[in-house]
Amino acid sequence: MILTHDRLDCLRLCLEMLEKANAFAAFDHVVLLLNGVPARLRRYVQQFMAARPQVRWDTVDGDGTRPGGICAVQNECIRRYPDSIYVKVDEDVFVPTGWAERMLATYERYQDRTDLALITTLIPNNAYGLHRLLTTFYPEKLPEFERLFGAPPSAAAKGPTWQRPDIAEWATRLFLDLEAANEEQRRRLAASDQPRWHEFCQYFSIGCICYDYAHVQRMGGALPPRDEPDWCAWFEEKKHICVLDQSMVVLHYSFFVQQDWLDRSTLLEDIRARNLPGTSPWYAAGARWWRLARQVPRILKRRLA
Repeated sequence: MILTHDRLDCLRLCLEMLEKANAFAAFDHVVLLLNGVPARLRRYVQQFMAARPQVRWDTVDGDGTRPGGICAVQNECIRRYPDSIYVKVDEDVFVPTGWAERMLATYERYQDRTDLALITTLIPNNAYGLHRLLTTFYPEKLPEFERLFGAPPSAAAKGPTWQRPDIAEWATRLFLDLEAANEEQRRRLAASDQPRWHEFCQYFSIGCICYDYAHVQRMGGALPPRDEPDWCAWFEEKKHICVLDQSMVVLHYSFFVQQDWLDRSTLLEDIRARNLPGTSPWYAAGARWWRLARQVPRILKRRLA
């Protein structure tokens, strides 16, 4: 499942990174969850699918709301494809080579557990992922983090990593080159006393996850109405495990509370330039200024208010 709403720039990069990673070939179906998408994004999706007839595509339409629409499109996908393994990424998640194979290998290892909830990866712009990366694998970066941000990294889901776009940009740039970052992460993992799979039961941001039909049935046959908060509360209450694959780093661009600030930076263009060199569109140099221009009405409205 690829969940998208209105960020064509992010979705374009997400799909191209998935294609570069040969991820589409790992799945029986690739389903675009179109939650209230604008016409321009829909046309792009249709063209992208038509140009790749070897992939078994499907689309699900939603009403554009959150979290209601987000839950509805996922539940419709589950209804269409019961008894399946579901791997979901948001439109602003960017994956490395081997992502699909590693996610599915982790699932195969844990599939017989009746208390399995979600499978995820190390994600720098994710409180749990960044905390794990810095405290377990990159302790030499902790002094810089504390100097820049005034405190150690927090694993709290709605804490500083979620709230602060300056943390998001700093953390993402540490791992900007996904292939190099994953090679280094696996080197550090091999040199440590850590297992590849880390089990935990704690609220985390669910932008890149894997789960199965049995898990959905344990929750009553559908995803809960408020998506992430209810989902995480359910597995915390039931003490069902989530699994973090510590052999893989995945990038996430922005939470909605960070988006305006990060859109004023060149981070999105830099992710593309580093990971898909030579593919930047002709208008890339002006993309940041276009994002800034779109913010002006909101800025003026706040100032006048």
